[in-house]
Amino acid sequence: MATFKFWYLVLYAVSENYFDRIRSVYMKLNNMFFKYENEVLGALMATLSRENYLLVGPPGTAKTTLVYALSKLLNAKWFYRQLTRFTDLEEILGPINIAKLLDGKVERIYANSIVESEFALLDEIFNASSAILNTLLSILNERVVYDGEKVVPVKTWTVFGASNRIPDEEELQALYDRFPLRVFTEWVSPDDTEPLIIKGWELRMDLDRMEPLATMDDVQAVNKIITEYVYDHIKDISKVISPIIANYVEHIPISNRTRVKVPMYVATYLMLHGIDIGRTELSSSLLRVGTIKVLRYLVSNKDQLNEYYSFATVHMPEDLLRLSELLSEAKALINNEVYDEAKQRIRDAKELLSQLRSRWDIVMTRLYADEINDLEELLKRLEDAVTESKQ
Repeated sequence: MATFKFWYLVLYAVSENYFDRIRSVYMKLNNMFFKYENEVLGALMATLSRENYLLVGPPGTAKTTLVYALSKLLNAKWFYRQLTRFTDLEEILGPINIAKLLDGKVERIYANSIVESEFALLDEIFNASSAILNTLLSILNERVVYDGEKVVPVKTWTVFGASNRIPDEEELQALYDRFPLRVFTEWVSPDDTEPLIIKGWELRMDLDRMEPLATMDDVQAVNKIITEYVYDHIKDISKVISPIIANYVEHIPISNRTRVKVPMYVATYLMLHGIDIGRTELSSSLLRVGTIKVLRYLVSNKDQLNEYYSFATVHMPEDLLRLSELLSEAKALINNEVYDEAKQRIRDAKELLSQLRSRWDIVMTRLYADEINDLEELLKRLEDAVTESKQ
């Protein structure tokens, strides 16, 4: 029994190193890109889940740069193609071996093709020809290529798609569903132009001198640990997250294929936020938060994001809901020039925020850091508005 316990501790001591290295990649990417937290998080979730990931947005929003940076930080071999109606199979799978063809054999040279890559970025993926799309379906779903009579295993770990549109053609819906994790990128606001330029130049320099912080072996090890944990605890996990998903799909449809994968997404999300899977118990509260957070990556289009935000707001912890209500009331009172009552709401909000910070543990504070920061910024603006009213 003592021997078993020893090796159990050794296993998870080693796993912590995997976790730490992957988290260092996550932190590095967040520091490199300007206001790209959702895109970065989705990319890491997809990578750790061995899932396909779609970035939808206009040109010039760093979609390609993100995948390139991730591949460098993981020392991964990557493949890139911009697809058009005229892209042929040889550009994806590799050329026919002429020497073999002269001997009457039809074989491809797969070196430097998607077959031999660890990451693949397919730009404007929905513009591809039907022949390419049919080939991609098997790559995305089964990680194989049906090349003539041969079934060729594909080494690609994660396939990234990029597009400036969501397909509305019926024949593209199956392909679209093969990218269950999605993010919608945007140009930054005009007010953010200055920090964008500064961060953009820092990014250019970082890319030139960037060294790997982890490896694909780390990715595969973390994937295995999380997969085994989810499998071993699937009944308990499902009991907590299923009601949330069932409520969500009444507003935003999610396919059966994707619903089955949600536990994996939740576990990877929590790992990236400091939870050591296998050592830290995934409590009901953690699972609920993780589920609500990853559901934003399962919307089908940008318009559904507003529905997601409404859903997430309703499911926030009571302290945050009350804090949000107090600040909304204070804002309304200021707009109506009822400043004394507004000041009282602001005082109540500051007290509640202080209590929240003392009651919540580090993990919950980290998971809701964005919401807390947004409410703090609103609180500061409201205080400034009340101060200006006195002048």
